[in-house]
Amino acid sequence: MILVTGAGGLIGAPLVRRLVQEGRQVLATDMVRPAGLASTRFIAADLADAAAVKNLIEDAGISDILHTGGISGRAVAPGDPFRVMSVNVMGTLAIAEAARHAGVRRIVTISSIGVYGDQPNRDPVAEATPLAGADMYCASKVAAEGVLRAYRHDFALPVVTLRASSVYGPGRKTPCFINYLLDSHKAGKRGVASSGQDGKRQFLYVEDAVSAVIAALDAPEIPEFAYNISGGTWLTEAEIAQAAMDAVPGLKVDIEPVEPWYIDGRMGELDMRAAQRDLGYAPRVGIEAGIAMTWKARKEEVLF
Repeated sequence: MILVTGAGGLIGAPLVRRLVQEGRQVLATDMVRPAGLASTRFIAADLADAAAVKNLIEDAGISDILHTGGISGRAVAPGDPFRVMSVNVMGTLAIAEAARHAGVRRIVTISSIGVYGDQPNRDPVAEATPLAGADMYCASKVAAEGVLRAYRHDFALPVVTLRASSVYGPGRKTPCFINYLLDSHKAGKRGVASSGQDGKRQFLYVEDAVSAVIAALDAPEIPEFAYNISGGTWLTEAEIAQAAMDAVPGLKVDIEPVEPWYIDGRMGELDMRAAQRDLGYAPRVGIEAGIAMTWKARKEEVLF
């Protein structure tokens, strides 16, 4: 029985669907039942409620945990550091402690390349790169990784962490440069992208993120604690804008000398050799194809 936390989230929802399609036994959890998972076994739970997490894992006979839940970015619970830390750090601690006593076979967690923060150069970023995430969200991810690393060290907890770059695709609700371009087009406006060369981004299509989680679940051995996961591109905003214009007929973007978004921090390209070696992971969805699929879904949504 595989437990998926954050089952209503950007990664969690398609992950549950993929696992069910593959014929696996899945128990989904989130604060409320996601509308798209009506036929999936579901139990509501708040990750910050350690007792609820413990009961959930023990009572359901969970064998593996795919922990995709939590506060997923800076735009979620802004100005509420207690909530961010309660969910991302204490929630992770609750899962680790319950999993330790339940004898869970493997835990796969989603972290963020935001843990690397701003790097002093643009050299490739390997997993051994010092963690410099400075804002509250990134600090929560660094702290959560510290908890899991300690459980792996002290109790041999079978946990692996995926440091994912910016995930985009159908279902993303929080601010995203790609969604901004698509929503501008949907509203009949021209988007604006930075002409600067320093604001390079590493987007990851959601289905590739799902594939990475399943690869980490199924790999025979997991020798490392953390693995970098991205979509395999390292592009300026202007290059991403060009990909969007190529993918979506009629979409227009003005390239101007404005500040780039810098959501992931100033850093070099992710080194994914470890993920390829140990997990067999390689991204399959190119940036243009991913944007085209995102547009197909997003153009039917209501803009808020």
